[in-house]
Amino acid sequence: MTMGNFFGKALRGMGRFVEPLRLRREERWPAAVALVVIVALNALMVAKYYDLFVGRTHGGYWQLFIGKFHVSGYDPMIYLVMSVWQAFFNSFRHPLLLWMLYPAALINGWLMEALGMNCAQFITAAALTVADFTSFVLLFRLLRRVVGVGRADTSLLCALFFGFAYVMVAMVVPDHFAFSMCLLLLVLYVAGRRLRGRRPMPGWLSAALFVLTAGLTLSNGVKVFLAQWLVNGRRFFAWRNLLCAVAVPAALMLCVSFSVGGIPRHTTDAELAESNRMLAEKGMPTHVNREGEPMGETGFLNWTDVSTSRWDVAVENLFGESLQLHRDHLLGDIWIDRPVLVRYRWAANYVVEALLVLFFAVGVWCGRRDRFLWLVMSWFAFDMLLSMVLGFGISEIYIFAPHWLFAMPLAMGYLFKSVAGRRLVALRCAMLCLAVWLWAYNGSLFVGFLLGG
Repeated sequence: MTMGNFFGKALRGMGRFVEPLRLRREERWPAAVALVVIVALNALMVAKYYDLFVGRTHGGYWQLFIGKFHVSGYDPMIYLVMSVWQAFFNSFRHPLLLWMLYPAALINGWLMEALGMNCAQFITAAALTVADFTSFVLLFRLLRRVVGVGRADTSLLCALFFGFAYVMVAMVVPDHFAFSMCLLLLVLYVAGRRLRGRRPMPGWLSAALFVLTAGLTLSNGVKVFLAQWLVNGRRFFAWRNLLCAVAVPAALMLCVSFSVGGIPRHTTDAELAESNRMLAEKGMPTHVNREGEPMGETGFLNWTDVSTSRWDVAVENLFGESLQLHRDHLLGDIWIDRPVLVRYRWAANYVVEALLVLFFAVGVWCGRRDRFLWLVMSWFAFDMLLSMVLGFGISEIYIFAPHWLFAMPLAMGYLFKSVAGRRLVALRCAMLCLAVWLWAYNGSLFVGFLLGG
């Protein structure tokens, strides 16, 4: 092989790697608008806590971040890990998160020594901006290249999605949800493109995606298995695939989970009371035990909930708070001062919620024969099994919304494909009104919250 041929092949290989990173012409203006909004919201989050957090460069981080950061039920764990590289979170549920944050923690350590200021907020905002922007591009491409929605309607559905309350909030809080959403959209895009191209998902690719998604949030690894199953069909159950793509990576995650944190233990009432006393002595907000009755008192059964009303949760939280913020107890934490159920002041909120759920359901019906939608809805069903059936995290189910909310615009995409003429015009008008309402309503409340004291 001549030197010219060698470099030619190398350049073509690099081109195949770089090509997916390039914005297509139709993506540039929507992506530019999205980037401006993403940067602005992250800047507001940094500004809200700048005076409190940037000056601390040694010790007392737990009391500082946990005591002062309060945005719904989200935790400032990324700020903590970047300031002190320790597992301040449940390492069984997030087995590789500590290692994923190591480079950022290392950089922040250097910056604290060089500048005399804690740059955790800035590094987190930069990482979130990349994840949020990537999520926008992936959703745009899923709607265009996998679902097959028109360019204008794709932009409209993306605007609707990023106007959802807990997409908007998750984009800027120092928790793992924005990164998890980005990785899940990546898995959907890879699986969707292979479905459309009638190509199987090889075991090595499935294993790599599993390590990424399960390493960040263990339960989301199941969604990678579902993706490979829907793409490969019966070949998924071949023994070599079950060994290499399922058993080995799953065993790896479990070993890492046990080695780092072991089996998580539920906090007892006595421990909760002691924690409240210590928090009160330090002038910090105390927790309020708002959990329902669990299925059992041991192990993971203690995380379940069989007593909380599913209907009320569905109306006020699952399809309520996830999509539209409540004015009362705005972004409050149920462990401090927010009731599990909060009612909207305006009937208009319930009308908007009903329309969004209706369009979602009709979209599912329109795409019921499409294998890609089966994949999307299998993920949605898995999340609903955990939260609405077993009751895991049901008391604050809306903070987990970034794991499944993308199912709504993707399903609605099939509705757009199924209508034409005046019906399509009416649908566009209705969806535009909903998007404007969400951005005006959620945006004003959230920005007001960020600008507040």
